[in-house]
Amino acid sequence: MKKDYRIKKSQEIEKVMKKGFSKANRYFIVYKYVNSEHPNFRLAISVGKKLGNAVTRNTIKRRIRAVCTEHKDKIDPGYDYFIIGRKGISDLDFLAFKENLEQLFTKMKIIPKE
Repeated sequence: MKKDYRIKKSQEIEKVMKKGFSKANRYFIVYKYVNSEHPNFRLAISVGKKLGNAVTRNTIKRRIRAVCTEHKDKIDPGYDYFIIGRKGISDLDFLAFKENLEQLFTKMKIIPKE
């Protein structure tokens, strides 16, 4: 993802967590916060150390980015999103991973139902 689509500052991530609204399923927690300053959506990803070593965590982050990139045109602009990976996510194959994340996105109305 390009720099325009990323949230890097911890203060901005905290704002998304505290002021935004969230939903979760077994494998993900997604926070959504209105941000009209930027013309496109922005994304932050967090995967804790309990989920595995650096290779495993980076693989999970890469998968999340891949799903978001695939739906880049459908994702609601003008929002900031913070996605947290939960325990058990590393055991999923990519199809189940993608399905769970897309399900949560449609539940939060981030992407439209197909």
